Amino acid sequence: MKHLILLVFIFLVFKLTGSETENCRAWRSDSLFIIENEVMSQTFKWNNGNLQFIQLKNKTNGKIVGYSSDTFPAEGTGELVLPSFSKRPAEGRFEQKVTAKSDMEPEYLQVVVYFDMDEVQVKRVFKVYPGIAAFASHYEFKGKSNRSMLAAGKTSDSSSQVIEDANYKAADDNESPVIGILPLNSNHWNFRIIEFTETTDHNNTLVQEDTYVAYTMPVKVQANLMLARNQALKTGFFILKESPSSVNQQYYPGFDYSFSRKEVRLFGTGINTVDLNEQDWLRGYGYVIGIADDTEFNLLKALKSYQKKVRGLVSGRDEMILMNTWGDRSQDSRMNEAFILKELETASRLGITHLQLDDGWQQGLSKNSASKEGKRWNDWSIADWQPHSERFPGGLAPVLKVAANKNIEIGLWFNPSKANSYGNWERDADILIGYYKKHGIKTFKIDGVDFPDKQAETNLRKLFDRVYEGTDGNVTFNLDATAGRRAGYHYFTEYGNIFLENRYTDWGNYYPHHTLRNLWMLSKYVPAEKLQIEFLNKWRNPDRYPEHDELAPHNIPFEYAVAISFMAQPLAWLESSSLPDEAFTVAETLKEYAKIQHDIHSGLIFPVGDEPNGFSWTGFQSMHKDYGYLLIFRENNDRDEQMVPTWLEAGQKVTLTPVLGEGSYGSQKVSDTGSLKFNLPEKNTWCLYRYELSGVD
Repeated sequence: MKHLILLVFIFLVFKLTGSETENCRAWRSDSLFIIENEVMSQTFKWNNGNLQFIQLKNKTNGKIVGYSSDTFPAEGTGELVLPSFSKRPAEGRFEQKVTAKSDMEPEYLQVVVYFDMDEVQVKRVFKVYPGIAAFASHYEFKGKSNRSMLAAGKTSDSSSQVIEDANYKAADDNESPVIGILPLNSNHWNFRIIEFTETTDHNNTLVQEDTYVAYTMPVKVQANLMLARNQALKTGFFILKESPSSVNQQYYPGFDYSFSRKEVRLFGTGINTVDLNEQDWLRGYGYVIGIADDTEFNLLKALKSYQKKVRGLVSGRDEMILMNTWGDRSQDSRMNEAFILKELETASRLGITHLQLDDGWQQGLSKNSASKEGKRWNDWSIADWQPHSERFPGGLAPVLKVAANKNIEIGLWFNPSKANSYGNWERDADILIGYYKKHGIKTFKIDGVDFPDKQAETNLRKLFDRVYEGTDGNVTFNLDATAGRRAGYHYFTEYGNIFLENRYTDWGNYYPHHTLRNLWMLSKYVPAEKLQIEFLNKWRNPDRYPEHDELAPHNIPFEYAVAISFMAQPLAWLESSSLPDEAFTVAETLKEYAKIQHDIHSGLIFPVGDEPNGFSWTGFQSMHKDYGYLLIFRENNDRDEQMVPTWLEAGQKVTLTPVLGEGSYGSQKVSDTGSLKFNLPEKNTWCLYRYELSGVD
């Protein structure tokens, strides 16, 4: 019997060889289907392709989530549950290959599982990166059906049930579309639920957290991210729903997760059958699941390690100190060749690497133009996306020539045509590819986006993919998250970075500590290096703030406000030609920062210290194996010295070397609470340290 099992294993395992991916594989053994790399495995019942989740295993310590090997259920429900469809999948099969989006991106194992649900064809696509304890998957559909994928009816209210009821049941979620079902193997699970908010023109708290203890009745919550920990089992897992935030999802069922002592369910495909056709696969939402021990830090490291693989961090493509003049609220009233040439001169003095021409460089002026001629927003022509004939009579060539001489890249603002749910996506993609091929422009701010329906979301993805392929992956999109129904922090992340927020001194809504707080809160769960974080001309509009407001931008050192952006992609949201001479003293700091920017961003970045409020000690930590960086801020407080909690292990010996800012050199041991002692000389001062680790006492 043992020999037979071995032979079955040899024939069924398709081992994919390669320097990094050789331990990534998928295989069937009788009724089981296993996907694994060297650190994690997922075991499913094959269930004719609609996989039934059995077990998640941490191969580094043997801990599991789900059923143990001697308690596998005989049968159950596959992870994809569509209310009006049969639960009997058919025609299950799978294939796998090592692939990458381009030579610039990390390789991964792609596993595709196909099956039919009645008249609809389904495929589930897995991504397995070597060495990462987190696997991603999403569903795609095609076919024609009169059935609905949405809730069959109102979910019954179980809140009136009592536990003594003979018909008491622990869950009643079967009337909403399900994309994941994870069985739990203990009563002692604690959950942290993290919900994210975009539309930053109207929101200034972008992360909301809540905690729960699993009980008999399922709890339904809205959130992209769940962290689950079980101290009794000494294990934990996370699930990240790769979709827009709750309010921006297509066909949103009203919640993302339910959980009880029995199981976790994940809801919402983002699709209904009305969107399908028989020729093209339509992509729905998916999720990432990862495992670690029961410490929050190791769960977060697994999450961040996966997030950093989705898009490679390429120094010449993704790193930037970008300037955009819109932050000074001139709109496009000054947008012309002479103005941009002047901006290039002062941007070079400041240490800027990219200058982005915002709305107004193009012939078709938008409704946000300072000119009365501006009317465009939802629909544009090819002619609209030519350089404005009066503002740039020589086209972009004169600007590009001067920019190249100053080692500054030019970027452009672009608003894809929303007509017919981005029906002109091919034309718009070709416009951007044209600017790349003709002028070498590879940074585009994408604004005005809205997802009114699934077709709009799908066509916009096609636009981005076409540009990616047409430029060999060299383009970066700055995806605006300030308004509208957009992709958010966990969807479309393979295409570039996120333009996080519009803030203006003109309206008195820019405070450096608010910007610091938003980055600090997001950086725990979102890669900081994928966010554009702004600094403004602090000398403008002091009269728009209360007279004795200590936290107003004009009372904060300019270099301090600039340093807030260093763990992210710095965004100079200003006109450099309007800065006073004293602003340019920051140039040396920016130039030195640019030399280490990629090394900082290559680490795992987390917040440290207290939540910024204008009066705390706070900051960030970028972690490599034996070294890293600590960016520490002393806000407006009277404490010259402070113990700051970090993510370092208690007892570690640390040498701190100031790289930028006002700190001092020193060596110390991490305290029992994981803290280090910092000293900064004045209120509103900062220091970027490089730290080296040299063992544990």
